[in-house]
Amino acid sequence: MVHFELDEREARDMRTALSIRLVGMREELVHTDNREYREYLKAAIERLEGVLRRLDAILAGLTSRP
Repeated sequence: MVHFELDEREARDMRTALSIRLVGMREELVHTDNREYREYLKAAIERLEGVLRRLDAILAGLTSRP
């Protein structure tokens, strides 16, 4: 497992960049006919969506602090 630290602004920027990339990957998935590439994209999208969910949970915890 790999760990690295981001400050809150970096985490929000990373969330934005990841969300934008996922939109592009989903669009690419719709338009590709290559079966192997489609499977690669599906797996990569699932992994990145998991990262995005974790990042969202972390950011939600930061905003709920007193």
